[in-house]
Amino acid sequence: MTTPALHRETATPADGPLATGLFSTHLLSALNIAAYVTWLAIAFAVLEPDKLATGNLREWLGAACLLGILALYMSCALAGRDGRNGILRVLGQGALILAAEALLGSGQNSVLLIIVAGQLVLMLPLRAFVVVMLAFNAGLALIWLERGVPPGSTLISLAQIGAFQAFAALTGHYAGSREQAREHLAQVNAELMATRRLLEESARAGERLKLSRELHDVAGHSLTALKLNLARLARDPALAKREEIVLSAQLADDLLAQIRQVVGALRAHDGLDLRAALQALGRPVPGVRIDMDIEDGLRVDDIDQAETLLRCAQEAITNALRHGRARHIRLRLQRDAAGLALTIDNDGLAPSRVDEGNGLTGMRERLGAIGGRLEIEATPPRGLRVVARIEDPQA
Repeated sequence: MTTPALHRETATPADGPLATGLFSTHLLSALNIAAYVTWLAIAFAVLEPDKLATGNLREWLGAACLLGILALYMSCALAGRDGRNGILRVLGQGALILAAEALLGSGQNSVLLIIVAGQLVLMLPLRAFVVVMLAFNAGLALIWLERGVPPGSTLISLAQIGAFQAFAALTGHYAGSREQAREHLAQVNAELMATRRLLEESARAGERLKLSRELHDVAGHSLTALKLNLARLARDPALAKREEIVLSAQLADDLLAQIRQVVGALRAHDGLDLRAALQALGRPVPGVRIDMDIEDGLRVDDIDQAETLLRCAQEAITNALRHGRARHIRLRLQRDAAGLALTIDNDGLAPSRVDEGNGLTGMRERLGAIGGRLEIEATPPRGLRVVARIEDPQA
């Protein structure tokens, strides 16, 4: 059995996932560079070369803490700040900032908590964010009081650094909200474009079907009647050998054959082509690669099947981005011996147990209404596979 030809299309990634808000996954993005400059300025301000040269243990441990802060920040920039591991990396930065402040004792290390606040506000619920930042600032207060800083000066310094942290948090929050709103609008626009493409294809399919029927039923029948009348005239001895009768009969035969060819060509394109609609869903998403393998010439039998497959693809892609935080999604549509199969693979976070919400339940209901079924399975080491099948009743 020959393997059907597939048409592959790829949406290349853009500048980074929207979930990171202000902080891009590129090491050299503008805001990351600003964070590096801030870190470098603090490192130059708090580290004393003379103590490092004499091998002072506290100075070296403080330098190690600062390097650890930079390493954790860069790992977040590379791996992303989403998920539990991302939160732990940012919390690690805060802990190392407190350790550096305790070891080096300059007070300026606390400035780095502004960067921590800008990251955490995008990752934690508001209450959890406030609790964590209060804990970090309480740690600073204890370190300063232990060092002998007067309580009044401690409160003033905490108020100042807290104001900067709040500013960074609010900036990050509003920027993240704006990016989420923009992404939501882009998603809605893609869904509308996909629906528009489906409606356009449905209209074209309807016109092709109507035209083929008109040609077959009207022109075909009229030409058949014309041929019968010409044949009747040809049986008249007085007309049988007339050139006009013979030529008219040949032209009627040729025209009827041509109409049958046109009807056959139109019938060969019965059904709907989902390529354009699926392409609209697979728009370039920042930080995500979307591959599409669509069998060449594949057509869906009717509008109900086409709409069901389109909605299943839409829901699977949305879930992969929203819940799985996938970076790579592959969509494959093909026809096999059993019928149509739409497969969506992603490399996101696969839950140990899939709790089906309204989206997956809706997919099952849509498929069940047309005799299809939904299959969901994990694809170790990570990722999830969603398969929407529509069986051919004649298979």
